[in-house]
Amino acid sequence: MFSNLWSNGAEWYVIRVISWTEENVRQSLLQRREAFWLENYILEIFVPTHDTVSVRAWWVKVRKKKNIFPWYILVKMIVTNESWYIVRNTPNVTWFLWAWTVPVPVRWEELEQLRWVLSEKNEEYKVNFKLWDYVTISSWPFEWSEWKIIEINEEKWLVKINVNLLWRDTPVELDFTNVKAKK
Repeated sequence: MFSNLWSNGAEWYVIRVISWTEENVRQSLLQRREAFWLENYILEIFVPTHDTVSVRAWWVKVRKKKNIFPWYILVKMIVTNESWYIVRNTPNVTWFLWAWTVPVPVRWEELEQLRWVLSEKNEEYKVNFKLWDYVTISSWPFEWSEWKIIEINEEKWLVKINVNLLWRDTPVELDFTNVKAKK
């Protein structure tokens, strides 16, 4: 994404937008860029996101894109009066970050920090249970039984629970999708 950081005098700028409209603003800027023939001035529009996975009812995995910096998008552009006017007056754009009269570009160190955050934010699994909670199991033969969590391994998406087999507690590892938190 940031492979060619500073080319042709273009720099990255942070734009504040109305919440939950980041992707819509990105699409609007792409359309306006073409409509006003500004492809040489507005070069890239980027919404920083990462993938998350959550477990919903009936143990269904739901994958979503989650914003790393809600309300903000990044635009790589060459600032002219016309390009600045088009970006500022795009619907749902509130203002350029750190600018009242002239936009201020993002520093190189901040872009490197963002690159690091994006590389660290791999697919994230969101669970609604924690250690020592009671959960129900959806897989046979323990279907709809309640058991206590003794270990959670978020890297492998596994949970270890104590199951009572023949009057002994036996640890069993299950996938997050086979376990649901007790209400």
